[in-house]
Amino acid sequence: MRFETAFEFVPLDKRRSIQKPRKSGITMVSDYQLGLAGLADLIEVSGQYIDLFKIATGTSRLFSKSHLLAKIEMLKANNIRPFLGGQFQEYVLHTQGIEAMKRHLAEAKSVGFDIIEISENMVKFDRGWHQKIFEMVRSQGMTPVGEIGDKRETSSIMTVIDDVKEILNLGAEFALIEAAELMSGGIPNEKLIIALKENIEVNRCIFELATPRVGSTTVQIYAGKKFLIKTFGPDVNLGNVTPDAVIETETTRLGLGSAGPLDFLEA
Repeated sequence: MRFETAFEFVPLDKRRSIQKPRKSGITMVSDYQLGLAGLADLIEVSGQYIDLFKIATGTSRLFSKSHLLAKIEMLKANNIRPFLGGQFQEYVLHTQGIEAMKRHLAEAKSVGFDIIEISENMVKFDRGWHQKIFEMVRSQGMTPVGEIGDKRETSSIMTVIDDVKEILNLGAEFALIEAAELMSGGIPNEKLIIALKENIEVNRCIFELATPRVGSTTVQIYAGKKFLIKTFGPDVNLGNVTPDAVIETETTRLGLGSAGPLDFLEA
């Protein structure tokens, strides 16, 4: 069914994928505690612009099971893919080892998750673990994505590029690029972002936006978002969009927001 809006005589940037499901221009929302009523409101207002919904970190362990099931069912009914945050997997690996992942992933499948994030923000993997865990995720009928980068220290440009290529070669649907790598001293890491544009499959990467949780201010978050959209265009894949900023992010993609058309957009 076609998605209709008012003012359809006003042209939009033809590079932007409006109709779902999208293969590019992905918006991944990261959420910690929306209730069902809040999620229903979010979907009513902006569901057409949300592709992936990450239930962040290990919050899935704290909700009632009935709430988690209802939340995931609502997402799927609106063509939004539920996404299990990576630091939950890190916690399981740290506390119980790789042997516990089979049971963990079976539970993720049973409650309805579609995508499993495999990250190394805090817990570093033994050699070969990425491939093993990816295979375990796929054996459960889910899709692995891999996060690249470090929250605590800046990696070299070639390290990030090589890690992205490795993760994609292992069969990740997307490589998530850590926001802390994409920002440097509160401003966009232009050298890294341009190098990524020139050396990787951009449509298979999701560029994470900075968050206050890792020390970024609101001004810095918006500066990073604008630079990514200016650099890659309106159909760039963006991650860690907060629920309150979905429509604002879409206006920035399309030049309809306070930053103006992309011809005027500055970081």
